[in-house]
Amino acid sequence: MRQLPDRTTPGFTLLPALLQRQMPARFLAALVLFLPAALAAGEWKTVLESDTLLVQERAYHGSALHEIRGTTHLDASLNAIMALLKDAPFNRKWVYRSGGARILQESGYAQAYVYGVVDAPWPMQDRDTVVRFDYEQNPDTGVIRISISNFPDFIPADERFVRVPDFGGYWQLTPQADGRVEVIYQVYGDPGGWIPIWAANYAAVTSVTRTLQNMGTAVARYSAVRSDYVNEPQTGKRR
Repeated sequence: MRQLPDRTTPGFTLLPALLQRQMPARFLAALVLFLPAALAAGEWKTVLESDTLLVQERAYHGSALHEIRGTTHLDASLNAIMALLKDAPFNRKWVYRSGGARILQESGYAQAYVYGVVDAPWPMQDRDTVVRFDYEQNPDTGVIRISISNFPDFIPADERFVRVPDFGGYWQLTPQADGRVEVIYQVYGDPGGWIPIWAANYAAVTSVTRTLQNMGTAVARYSAVRSDYVNEPQTGKRR
């Protein structure tokens, strides 16, 4: 599958890919024969829960596609996590099925338009995305929120890819009293083109799950990073 060349300009991370390479045969058979009942609008359903990760899904307004929310806790600073999220060349190393990303336009630290490629499994065509990331930090609580907005017409379409027509969500980083950071990643996406609804929903859950599972190891390389735009909370644990 095609990949973007490495870039040296740092930027917000590419969205976790919507599609996965392989699915267990027994799981596919079960889905074909017994499609799950539709989720009630607004009702979160837990699809994976462990000591370190919670992944949930719910119906998205006016669509058969699901919105996915993943929650984990990282033993890392806010600065380190933000450095990871803003390192575009590195995202293919930890974001599930990322084909790479590059910065199209930046407005200081707080906003960036990012182009990314989704490495789709054969025989499906690769996808590409154009999104805007908006960063803000609550000065009282220290909570960071990075909103994700879709801008598919920001640059002309590339005939090699299917441009993702609808995508949105956010990252939220909440400092904890024990010095860790709660990370929430919530997204909704329509991959466009042809793909069965059940496959898109299953792949979206897998994408969020694998990306958050990879995050803890990936963030360690940024432990010494500090930024004037990210304020660390005052806790008893020093990093």
